[in-house]
Amino acid sequence: MKALSYLILIPTDPIYVPTEEQAETGADALEALMPAAEEVTYDMFDDVRFIDGGQAFEAITCPLCGKDAQAWWHNAMDKAAEAEFEELECTATCCGGQTSLNALIYQPAAAFTRFTLVATNAGVGGLNETDLTAIGVPLGCKLRVVTQSI
Repeated sequence: MKALSYLILIPTDPIYVPTEEQAETGADALEALMPAAEEVTYDMFDDVRFIDGGQAFEAITCPLCGKDAQAWWHNAMDKAAEAEFEELECTATCCGGQTSLNALIYQPAAAFTRFTLVATNAGVGGLNETDLTAIGVPLGCKLRVVTQSI
């Protein structure tokens, strides 16, 4: 069976969902940048979802102090899951600061979202900032990238 790879574009605002027209235009822009992709699709969700690379995290780092956040991340995720990820704000016990689960630095990349734009087997590992802007403008948002391999 052939391995599948997904390049997933996610709005930096976890609750943002573009209009259907914006999503179609964004998908067209992604397809133009990745003509080798087997498929370009998008999904809109009723609730916020956690999208990860499909593998164990090498690191989860606090954006405030740069320390390892894995010790407190599981408890913060459990609490956020109880609220169906509608509240992502949390206290970073490593430094006592206020942050968001979506602001943590995940290695490999991960994020929370209600919208995904996906290129399947595109043959590339990522996009540069110019490409992300070219896709984000028609979507009406800034984007981040999560890659998955199955």
